[in-house]
Amino acid sequence: MLKTEKRRHKRFPVLKDMAEPVDLFVMDHPAREVPAVLTNLSGGGMSLVVFAHVSGDARLKMILDIHGLENLELLGRVAWTEPKGDTTAIGVRFDHLTHETLHRINNMAEAYQDCELKLSFGIKDVCFRECGYFSLCAKPVKLKSHKH
Repeated sequence: MLKTEKRRHKRFPVLKDMAEPVDLFVMDHPAREVPAVLTNLSGGGMSLVVFAHVSGDARLKMILDIHGLENLELLGRVAWTEPKGDTTAIGVRFDHLTHETLHRINNMAEAYQDCELKLSFGIKDVCFRECGYFSLCAKPVKLKSHKH
């Protein structure tokens, strides 16, 4: 049985060679910075691997610095947690995004999904430099085609 997608926004992976580091602050009293890496991103939230314990519903501040989303400050809350040894996988729901930031993230997600769909149909010539996901892409098809 197919799993129904419940998210409002399309998600895309942010793995490249390894997951991207994120400046993550848990807004306890006092606020504390914890090491974390971003594993995927959408207009509604993100998932991270955090190298600390983070409880559910904690308030968070994240600062992203990935190509296309440089020095971007985001606020949110923990939506789910999944402890794994000394780390915790967490899902974050954003409190609010500006229209411009939402548009940029959605553009990257749409480009990623469009490429995946084309590749699933066996289309080979899918890569172009103006793609919203181009800077994060590590697919073999990118390495072979820079003609457009």
